[in-house]
Amino acid sequence: MIIKNADQIAKRANATLDEFVRSVWIELFTGVIENTRVDTGRMKGNWQTTVGSPAQSDIDRLDKNGAQTVRDMESKIGGVNEVTYLTNNLPYVGVWEQRDGMVAKNIARIETNIRKFAK
Repeated sequence: MIIKNADQIAKRANATLDEFVRSVWIELFTGVIENTRVDTGRMKGNWQTTVGSPAQSDIDRLDKNGAQTVRDMESKIGGVNEVTYLTNNLPYVGVWEQRDGMVAKNIARIETNIRKFAK
């Protein structure tokens, strides 16, 4: 997701550019985690936040309500000059993304909110 004029939007929000970028990632990633369907909590718990490169494997975390995964994500979010990834390496997550659109619908939601705020 590319945000044009992010520095101007951050000023309008009375935030530094770094604060603005971090808040956008947290809002986006929290939405994805919360919108991930739950059976055992394994898919929701396998969202991994990394900076610089995406996670390469799955993890053994069950998180039915997503709270632990969100806390972990918030502590690992990168700033303005860093590339932050939210990765889920479970083999079936793509099937559920196609059905539920937890990533796609949250990207669309964040982009809409930013456009509205920027006007």
